[in-house]
Amino acid sequence: MVAVAKLIETVNLSFTHIGKTQPTLQDINLELCPGEIVFLGGATGSGKSTLLNCLAGISPQHIGGKLTGDILYKNNSILELSVRERSQYIGTILQNVETQIFTDKVIDEVIFGLENLSISPDIIAQLTHQSLQEFGLLSQQDWLISQLSAGQKQRLIIACVLAMNQPVLLLDEPFAYLDRGGSELLLQLLKARSHQGQSVLLIEHRQNLAREICDRTYYFDQGKIYPGISKPSFNQLLINSSPSVSDVILRTHQLSWGGYLPFPDLELHSGEIILLQGENGCGKTTLLKLLSGLLKPTTGNIEICGQSIIKKSVVQIAKNIGFVLQNPNHQLFAETVYQEVVQASVSTHLGEELLEKLNLKLLCELHPQSLSQGQKRRLALAAVLARKPKICLLDEITVGQDPQSLTLMLQVLIDFTQKGAGLILTSHDGQIANYLQAKTCELGLAEC
Repeated sequence: MVAVAKLIETVNLSFTHIGKTQPTLQDINLELCPGEIVFLGGATGSGKSTLLNCLAGISPQHIGGKLTGDILYKNNSILELSVRERSQYIGTILQNVETQIFTDKVIDEVIFGLENLSISPDIIAQLTHQSLQEFGLLSQQDWLISQLSAGQKQRLIIACVLAMNQPVLLLDEPFAYLDRGGSELLLQLLKARSHQGQSVLLIEHRQNLAREICDRTYYFDQGKIYPGISKPSFNQLLINSSPSVSDVILRTHQLSWGGYLPFPDLELHSGEIILLQGENGCGKTTLLKLLSGLLKPTTGNIEICGQSIIKKSVVQIAKNIGFVLQNPNHQLFAETVYQEVVQASVSTHLGEELLEKLNLKLLCELHPQSLSQGQKRRLALAAVLARKPKICLLDEITVGQDPQSLTLMLQVLIDFTQKGAGLILTSHDGQIANYLQAKTCELGLAEC
């Protein structure tokens, strides 16, 4: 029997972050062979992204820390190679796609990566056109990247990496902001790429999304890696009878922005949950920004508890409306996790209760930016709910949550609405509506 050559191999790989005494990774031995798709799961903060950063060369070169053991590419150590040098062999998609955008325009972003591989201009033009067309971005090729939605940015970064065609792909939650069509396309492409010999390491919390295309599965637990997968489904949620839906606390009429057609009219009642769904770029985040006052509408009106908020400032609107942004890095400012939630205007009891319920109590003394992306989202949620808004707007905050953490988050949201508050959220996770018993609104596809 002929042995299969290994593309990537870690040998007793361990990594300890600066300021920590316990290693995040402990003696990791993992092999990636040509044509394999390997699934990697585990709780938020368990070390999945840290492993990917070590393989890509981000850790410890750019963030510090101590690494021991070895990383091999085709049996040769790559520990001394920089991120740029490793990128000849390894394509990486980080969890926060905004950290790996380097240009201003959509088409330039694809070209940038290919130019760094010294590919000839003719082939670059061909690959760029093909990639943008494949991911539905050809009509936006001359747009500024800042004009794209989070889902479109995710599509763009995936297009950039797949166009470079490196032998190894490291993908950290690449499905996070993709709509159904985008997710199905990516699954097909990864399957096709594996058949062509590429090796894929896929980090994802929703194993059911990628189960059919994966050859092996592993999960992280306390810094170590184990075969199989843990807790693939939600725990039981405690849903009691909701208060009678009566009072209208939010109403919109003919709301539009930027010359686009008006959004469907919304009516949110006390104790109600609305899930906004729709394709990438259809306007879900724009609608939430309009409701929160971060954008001013071109036409239409927004009423909160019967009063128009069109002429009110963001600060005035924030007294009634809390907004958890898609990217938690944009709204975490305190020195510690505890201070982020328990501030001057917040009940200490409520703040500490939320930290406990969202499994953040043991992290209270850490800096918010040292947390995983999933932990940051739970922290941002705690900070907003601690201010007791009448309405909470959540933009894709279920991303990056393992089943247990997601259960905790959803339970907190259910408790929030059962006290008479209202909730509007976006999510591409099809299970969320059922678990929250939410009313759905398909933007651009159907009336609410």
